[in-house]
Amino acid sequence: MTPAEQGFTFATLLHLRMVTDNPQGRHLRDNEAETARILSDCSERDRMDFEDFLNAQGLSLRTIDGVNLGIPPRPQMTNQFHILIRKRGEPLAPYFDSLWFIDAMKDLRRVKKGADSQLTNRVETIFWFTRLWLYLQWSFYEKISRHPAQISRYGDAMVLTSRFIEVVTEGVEKMGNAGRPVGEAGVMWDVLWKDRSNIKTWVVRFLKVMEQAGMIQETSVKGEYRQTLPAAVDMAVIADHELAYLMPPDREEDVETRSMMLITGAPLPTNIMREDANAAN
Repeated sequence: MTPAEQGFTFATLLHLRMVTDNPQGRHLRDNEAETARILSDCSERDRMDFEDFLNAQGLSLRTIDGVNLGIPPRPQMTNQFHILIRKRGEPLAPYFDSLWFIDAMKDLRRVKKGADSQLTNRVETIFWFTRLWLYLQWSFYEKISRHPAQISRYGDAMVLTSRFIEVVTEGVEKMGNAGRPVGEAGVMWDVLWKDRSNIKTWVVRFLKVMEQAGMIQETSVKGEYRQTLPAAVDMAVIADHELAYLMPPDREEDVETRSMMLITGAPLPTNIMREDANAAN
């Protein structure tokens, strides 16, 4: 891999996140086939050098054979999927905006106060984002009895916008009817309960941000989204490192509690830590 090829490959991966010469359900994107060829043909030494280059920026590259995803090979194609992921334990390069997704939801989500329209408070945005993130992951894993290590089942992980809105609404109503809890959990209760009439707006904005991030992609059914392969790989890495906060709870009704734990950094219950650790083994 020449320096020019390394730069070309890095730029393409930053833009596309995943490259392959055997895409499923879509056409090859600009520079994708050439980038996939470079990565598949490079020597082990070149691959190690490229990995070191990525690691220095808080990134890593994972390659999966399509056969392991249930994708049959085609003539003159490597059938490999090269996916850019975060490098666990390494900070991202300064030019990455790690909070862009929060700002994307906040900047495009406005609430009316009197005659004026103001930006939603960032704290409120984080509360909603956390709640919606955990439910999305619950839908992709616990709902279909899928472990994060089962990357090949990413095609089974789907969510329908209308159903997403219904379930979140039901959860917030149940939370509200249970009464305001004491302590920090009460702050989240205040935010979610006060803004429950805007749940549809929050959900739609959240799904659009997840789509922009490459975590989900819309299917042929309007309003239906499927988990992407890069997102499935991300969650497998999260499970490997036992980052229990980012994983969905076992039960749908526990989403609220886990949301508060994720935000405050409160210790997870011992049984949750044990179950998540055992599942990763």
